[in-house]
Amino acid sequence: MEHAAPTAATTDSAPFGVAEPRANRIWTTILTLVVVIPILAYLIWALPQYGDELSLSLLFFILAVAVVDLIPVPAWGGLQLSLSFPILLGVAMIYPAPIAAFVAVVGSFDPREFRREIPFMRAVWNRCQVGLSFLAGSAVFHRMASLESPWTRVVPAILLASVVAYTVNAVCVAAYTAISRRISVWSVLAKMHGTAPYEFLLSYLGLGLFGAVIARFYVSEGLWSVAVLLAPLIFARQMYFRSRLLADRLAEQNRILADQARKLEELLEKEHHQVDELRELNRMKGEFVAVVSHELRTPVTAVIGYAKTLREPEFAEDPVMRQEFLERMERQGDRLLRLVENLLTASRIESRQLPLSVGRVLFEDLVSEVVEGLAVESDRIKFDVPSDLPVLHTDRQLLGRVVSNLLDNALKYSPEGTPCELRAMAEPDHLMFWVQDHGIGISTGHLSRIFEPFYQVDSSSTRTFRGAGLGLSLVKDLLDHLGGTIEVQSSPGQGSRFTVTLPFRAPDPPLVPSEILEAEDLMASS
Repeated sequence: MEHAAPTAATTDSAPFGVAEPRANRIWTTILTLVVVIPILAYLIWALPQYGDELSLSLLFFILAVAVVDLIPVPAWGGLQLSLSFPILLGVAMIYPAPIAAFVAVVGSFDPREFRREIPFMRAVWNRCQVGLSFLAGSAVFHRMASLESPWTRVVPAILLASVVAYTVNAVCVAAYTAISRRISVWSVLAKMHGTAPYEFLLSYLGLGLFGAVIARFYVSEGLWSVAVLLAPLIFARQMYFRSRLLADRLAEQNRILADQARKLEELLEKEHHQVDELRELNRMKGEFVAVVSHELRTPVTAVIGYAKTLREPEFAEDPVMRQEFLERMERQGDRLLRLVENLLTASRIESRQLPLSVGRVLFEDLVSEVVEGLAVESDRIKFDVPSDLPVLHTDRQLLGRVVSNLLDNALKYSPEGTPCELRAMAEPDHLMFWVQDHGIGISTGHLSRIFEPFYQVDSSSTRTFRGAGLGLSLVKDLLDHLGGTIEVQSSPGQGSRFTVTLPFRAPDPPLVPSEILEAEDLMASS
């Protein structure tokens, strides 16, 4: 058993029967032989010189160490802490160093030896490294003092002997465990000594003094006094280690609980954010329903009103009035159609079901077609598109929707009669065009949100400008679909300028399920 720290601690680098890696076995074998062979050889050579020291008292101490070692305290990773340190240290003071080492080697039992949980050589290593520890401790003590020396010499000698035995034992155990488990020696020492290594060391210095008391009582009173001292020693030390082990486990549990509490707080924070987002989405949904209902009701009401008016004889027979009403009905129908198309497009984008049909597109022709489609409003649009622009390879319908929404947005937010401009130019690898209006402009606080779905600077029921807040959001989503980008420059009262960059060749279209394409063809044919 590898006794760690001056009380003993045994190592079990791997469960018995589980093979260690070959490199680990080689180094642990080397370390075992380096310790075992010299210790056993030294004891065989030195013990005959101390034949007169062998007595029943020595047998008593061997049995005492063995009994105490059979009730070890479990520690980390297979390490076992035993309670025999003060007894062995008392033996180191009473007897010469070879005898102290002999008692440690013979008496240092490990319960796992009886259960065959550790190999034979590891058990021998355990005993020999404990013997080496107390050989060193006893040699240091007898070098500095003896039991007949005054306490002023005994106390420093026993404290230094405790430190030496502690250090040799801890280094041996830590080195063996570090090699077998492939971890650092410092990590092993930290695990062996728990959360308070200095308290651990000081406690063994105190046990060293207790060992001095055992030695003094033995010299003055005999074996019976040692037997009387062993019972409280075993009980007190057992309670101490169990309390330390419990404290370490409680500290670990507290750490786990603190970590879980932190994670719970993070989850609750995320939940709060999600709840806030859901509330915002619910609010926006309510506003959107109200706005869209108003936007749908207005053109439908107008169309119905004009249709009823045309049924009146005085209007039906007047060709001028009839033509004016029919033009107004057409404008309202176009307005209704654009709103429905925007809603359908937004739905397809949201569900990732918007197909991309790439073809050759002349941007000048596309702009002319879009402007003509704006009917009465077209005379307010001034566009300058060079005729020598490169041919675009993109989706004509989606790009037309981008241009249409930008122009419609510019007209909507500009005063009646003011013009809106559309200009374009070719860059080395992309087309750039921009739409400039002279309307109310946008404040800096709203610029970052104007491309959000359903967002409007003025979303109140008494707002001045019509619309469902879909136009600019669709423009950005469609440009993302086409591989382009959009930027805005605006100041309140100075109008707005929306600049679009579009690659000459659109990216490869995403794969769209065949049933979606069939539905698109069916809608187009109808």
